[in-house]
Amino acid sequence: MANNECRECRFVSHGGDVWGFARKYNIPLEEALDFSGPINHLGPSPKALESVKENAKLIRFYPDPNPIELHRSIAEYVNQSGVNSDNIILGNGSIELIYMITEIFSKANFKAVVPVPSFTEYEKAALRLGGQTIYVQLPADFSMENEKIKKAITLDTKIVSICNPHSPSGKLYLKDEVLDLVEYCQKKDVIFSIDENYIEFTDKEQTETMAGYVNKYENLFVIRSVTKFYGMPGIRFGYGVAAKSLISKLLDVRQPWSINSLAGFATLAAFSDKEFIENTKRMIAQERVRFAEQLSEISGLQVFPSDTNFLLVKITNGKITSTKIKEELAKIGMLIRDCCTFVGLDNTYFRVTVRSDKDNQKLVNALKKLMNI
Repeated sequence: MANNECRECRFVSHGGDVWGFARKYNIPLEEALDFSGPINHLGPSPKALESVKENAKLIRFYPDPNPIELHRSIAEYVNQSGVNSDNIILGNGSIELIYMITEIFSKANFKAVVPVPSFTEYEKAALRLGGQTIYVQLPADFSMENEKIKKAITLDTKIVSICNPHSPSGKLYLKDEVLDLVEYCQKKDVIFSIDENYIEFTDKEQTETMAGYVNKYENLFVIRSVTKFYGMPGIRFGYGVAAKSLISKLLDVRQPWSINSLAGFATLAAFSDKEFIENTKRMIAQERVRFAEQLSEISGLQVFPSDTNFLLVKITNGKITSTKIKEELAKIGMLIRDCCTFVGLDNTYFRVTVRSDKDNQKLVNALKKLMNI
């Protein structure tokens, strides 16, 4: 488990805080090499940027309260049988959706089951409404132990939250093992929330997504955003896919005007940029293999297999901690994700985002020096 210092800061610690990093180390924002936030290093789609410029004048109007065309386009993009515009709900990034799904629980002191390590916001969303988080520790290879998760579900359990591909390991869970949990939760009247923020980085997006099952399982809530794959964390746009009955409950608690107009236009443009999509998938897959091999060659580091744009690394020689590595790299303008803040991990783990070969090589060279101290 994480040490006490890491536990205290886990609720405020995320990757990708380049603003705070640049401010603390007096480094120009554009010169910081950010390996901490698992965001597409290629940046936004050119079409998305152009769309923002073309539609900037529309900010003098309120956003469309019922963006039918946007819902329809997202459903088409999801490209799963039976999913239509009525199955879509929008959010201010995936974060709003993670919090929104807990808002539908009227019963206080409910329990939320979270296999860990995982994204800290699942826990925070439950705590905000007086819920209690029940952790289920994943094994060393981060496999999904379904029977262990099922045993953690009680009469007070209202929601189970997982991410697929898994963060911070990058492991992709296959459809059949996830469906087993979805079905079990449905029988127990428990919401199954699955965060698919990284699924577009995989080559199995269409076969392993749960989006096509929302009409069969009314307890299923699939969360996505344009933050990671589309490189637009600043635009704050996410969407959920669910059965109409669940969408109706979510609409009752959803905050008004949470989606700005430019976010919608940028998203539509990004989804239509086939060249950007194909280039991202190809480059990330190629660089991920090379980056993993280079890191694995460093004595004292174990690199976990990943289907995403990030790699989880374990320090095996005991000579240095992840926190120390983070501090030393920060001094030379590189930011990594110290994973001691994840429940279920400690200061022997860190995570790095796959960037260009040139950037990756800089990090590899710096790590070689640090691991030899």
